[in-house]
Amino acid sequence: MARKKTTPEEIKLALKKEIIRLGIEDNPSRTVYQKQYERGAAPSPNNAMNITDMKWQELMKDIGFDYDGKKNNGLSAKKNVNLDRAPRYNYDDPEVRKETMDRVVVAIRNNGYTKPTDLEKNLKSKIGVGYKTLQRHGFTWEEIIKEYKNKYDEAILRNSEKERTSWSQFSNKELLDMVTKVVKENNSTSLENYDKNHRSKYRTPMSSVLLKRFNVTVPELWQMIQINGDLPIK
Repeated sequence: MARKKTTPEEIKLALKKEIIRLGIEDNPSRTVYQKQYERGAAPSPNNAMNITDMKWQELMKDIGFDYDGKKNNGLSAKKNVNLDRAPRYNYDDPEVRKETMDRVVVAIRNNGYTKPTDLEKNLKSKIGVGYKTLQRHGFTWEEIIKEYKNKYDEAILRNSEKERTSWSQFSNKELLDMVTKVVKENNSTSLENYDKNHRSKYRTPMSSVLLKRFNVTVPELWQMIQINGDLPIK
């Protein structure tokens, strides 16, 4: 079992890696991080602040993020954020709308969702707001697809069903070997790096295909690839 990260510098590094993995480095909201970070692997906000003896805003600046605490506090106040109850969002506010959309596409990415029914079943438990609620406020599937492509520079959602069918003829081991080979040959540093820069060159499956097939999280799949390729575990 890996040693727990306990020094301030170790905590800072782990926190930074998790923020980047979640895709919230442009707006590292403590509320969003608290909702989506990987428990048991990444540090919690309170743990990070306790060990480093720094406030969240100070911590964000220290690890290299351009963080505006006042802006985030104002945005949270506008949204009346409550993770245990359905929050009242002001969806006419462009900032609220932008952050909400970002949370949706991050959830899609991290969980391998490929269609609207995935959001209907799972989105509320991931970001605190149900997909039907978002639909009532004009968040269309087409708009979500477009924003996903803008953020990750890939269009897996439009053709996801077609791609899933094409990969169904391969075994789990064959798919894992395909991805592992490309990761090794290109020294890919993450699943996002693999999907964005190398996957299409070799006609190999998106990471979302393996996430769904193995029913694992992004960190778990990345570890499987590293073990399968006899790579150093990061």
